[in-house]
Amino acid sequence: MYFLDDVPGAAIPGSRLHAVLQRVEACSPLTVIQQHFLRERGYEALLQLAIGKLDRDAFRENSRMEKERRLKAKIAAEQKEAAERRRRDEATEQTNNVLFAKREKQLERRRFLDLFGQGYIDRAHYGRVMRILRSVADGNPIETDDLLWLGSTGSDYWTEELRKAHHCNKAEAFTEAWHHTNDVWQAINACAHWRKAGCAETGLAIAGQALSQVTDKKMRSAALTTRGGALRDLHRYDEAKLSGDEAHELTPTDFRPCTLLGAVHMEMGDLMAGTDWYAKAEALGADQETIDREIRSILAAATRGERKRMKEALKSRDPHRYSWL
Repeated sequence: MYFLDDVPGAAIPGSRLHAVLQRVEACSPLTVIQQHFLRERGYEALLQLAIGKLDRDAFRENSRMEKERRLKAKIAAEQKEAAERRRRDEATEQTNNVLFAKREKQLERRRFLDLFGQGYIDRAHYGRVMRILRSVADGNPIETDDLLWLGSTGSDYWTEELRKAHHCNKAEAFTEAWHHTNDVWQAINACAHWRKAGCAETGLAIAGQALSQVTDKKMRSAALTTRGGALRDLHRYDEAKLSGDEAHELTPTDFRPCTLLGAVHMEMGDLMAGTDWYAKAEALGADQETIDREIRSILAAATRGERKRMKEALKSRDPHRYSWL
């Protein structure tokens, strides 16, 4: 009747608007306060009707138009409020995402510190190092370019833990290839990487499986050599020596069995035999730097007395060759 059904107070007894409507219905004059209330709230048509400036027909038309404006204003206000709420929600979500990302970064950093023994990472290298660490943590071997970088500029990040994780990933890939293809070279590579990953027992088992399936001399020699290396890692020197001897008999011109036998004899305490095998390995084409690196690792693992005896044996064998000692 008064086009106020969109206003809750119009139907609530005791409300100011309801009281006004009752006076209008009874044709009673409105108080000054009630007139001010209608003007303040925008019920101009009702006010004009109450004070006799509008008849019923004009009131209905004006009141209907006021209602349409109120509804449009309400919709606009609701849309504005919804937009503002979305803006606040998006801002909150963005803030939360930033905080979450920062927290995730801190957790990831701490996780990589535990996994890969990483300390301070220079800001200039942070992106590359974290990419490498994430990739390795996901089970991927390190790409060649990154390996070269870690071996030079990024050497501070090439920790023992990261090396082992990288070789573990390589070993798993070669092991899977061995199981799928039955290619013995895959097993030989797998064994080599399991050793570097600190899992000589696993490498030894794979090398044993490969040996049971191979007859080709070169391939069998390679399998025996890598098996001997795994046995050496496990301090099973007598067995390692047998593997090396058999490998050398199969491929007498290959330096690799000689290098293995050099290390095994040195670690067994037969220093002269060890130096002879190393000399033979070099004569057959072994890289001198690689042999020196292996000798350094043997010396580092030896006791002080053993280290002294090894140095003396090497110098007596070839003072010029081992002058670096």
